[in-house]
Amino acid sequence: MRKIISKKPRILAVDDVSVVLNAINAALEAHYEVFCLTKAEQVERFLRNADTVPDLFILDIEMPGMNGFELIDAIRKFKEHEETPIMVLTGNATVRNFHVAIKRGVTDFIAKPVDPKILLEKVNAQIKLWR
Repeated sequence: MRKIISKKPRILAVDDVSVVLNAINAALEAHYEVFCLTKAEQVERFLRNADTVPDLFILDIEMPGMNGFELIDAIRKFKEHEETPIMVLTGNATVRNFHVAIKRGVTDFIAKPVDPKILLEKVNAQIKLWR
C-alpha cells in the first residue's frame, strides 16, 4: 500500500473522445489532479515522468491503435503500477468486455454515459481503498 501524502491524488484518464475527457475532468478536478490523454500510446511516456505518478487510471476500451485492454497490460508492466487501481469507462459495456476487464485486474467497470456524481463517488472509493 502507498503511504498517505498531502498532495491531491492524481488521476490519469485516457479516452480518444475529448468531450468524455472534459466531463471526467469537470467531475473530478475539485478533488483530484486530473491528467487527460487522447491516445493510449502516450501513456508509457507519461508514466516515465516521476513527477506525474497516477494514483488511479480511468481508461476507455475502444480506442484507435492500442485499445484499453492492451493499455492495461502496458500499465501493469510498470512495477509501481502493478496494483494501481484501474477503472474502465466504456460505451461498449458488454458481458464479454466486463469479463476481459476483470481478468486483467480492473477495479471498476462503468458504462457511458456516467453521472458525474457517481463517477466522483466511485473514484473516491477506489482512492480510499488504495491509500
